[in-house]
Amino acid sequence: MLRDTFFYIKRTSKFFRETLRFLALLFGDYREKKGSKAGIRIALNGYSSGQQKDWFCRFVQELTGQQVAISWYKPTIIFSSSFGSYWLLKILLLVYKQPSIFFSEENLTTLKKYREYKSYLDGQPSLAMGFDYCFAENYRRFPLWLLYIFPPDFAAKASISDIQEKLEQIEKQSLYPKTKFAAMVASHDGYACKKKVYGCLKNSSRSVITKHVSSISFVHCPGKLLHNDDSLQDKFDNDKQAYLKQFFFNICAENASVKGYVTEKIFQAIEGGTIPIYWGDENPEPNVLNHERVIFWEESRSENILETIEKLYLDEETRKKFLQQSVFTDCAANEIHNYFLQLRKDLAWLIIK
Repeated sequence: MLRDTFFYIKRTSKFFRETLRFLALLFGDYREKKGSKAGIRIALNGYSSGQQKDWFCRFVQELTGQQVAISWYKPTIIFSSSFGSYWLLKILLLVYKQPSIFFSEENLTTLKKYREYKSYLDGQPSLAMGFDYCFAENYRRFPLWLLYIFPPDFAAKASISDIQEKLEQIEKQSLYPKTKFAAMVASHDGYACKKKVYGCLKNSSRSVITKHVSSISFVHCPGKLLHNDDSLQDKFDNDKQAYLKQFFFNICAENASVKGYVTEKIFQAIEGGTIPIYWGDENPEPNVLNHERVIFWEESRSENILETIEKLYLDEETRKKFLQQSVFTDCAANEIHNYFLQLRKDLAWLIIK
């Protein structure tokens, strides 16, 4: 009861805080007529900075060939995310009649702090996108990992053959010489292990998985969780992909085991040339990933899995045979191309509209 009360107080405080911030931003953009000379003005809500904000803005610019400005001054289109205040976003989508896109970077189904978004704002946005397999008319599945693996200028115009070439380049990373056993890069232990995930039947802990795998050899942890390695920052300047190229394995557990919830973690492990030790969705991206090329962690089978990992680590012939398998399916390039093609069509329709 006390926890629920604190949650609603925190949510109400967030609404008022972000509303004041939005009003100040709105006033400043109108006073300066910010972006008035740009061909397209994108208004953002819930995006402070980072991968998602930059990716979509650059994608629109590359797709349309027009100058893009981020501004609430007479916006052409509104992009929003699950990181903002839910009630502020509901009000904005009610007031503004411009086309809008809601993109979820998080698991909306089971994590309490995002669960109010699980209906994707009940059809308010012109287009909603996220991890879920949802059949609402205004929804398109567009998982976050696409933004991490494919630059926006590439995604805006890439053909199936372009994507296939990119996937083949990623495949080659696993063939480079490795010098270290395994890495686990994370800032926290995941939500499922702390029972903060509603309806998630399976719990897992990155710390527990790491402890198990450490029984074979030393696991490097350059993140905040179980930190024992400074080289990601000191030697690789926080370039995770360059850092991972040293390792045979990467422990890449999701925050929860939820259908469709597949983040960038497993794809960064692959792009870094490692063998993923994965926990999360039991059937992650079946049209993109070859599951025979991934080690799936299950606590109930931990001894057998550890034997597999140890054999792959110590036996070069076994490892070579394992790595000869393609990490991507035959239809992966086509599947990824369909994601980008649909986004191009939707954006063209929304902006022209």
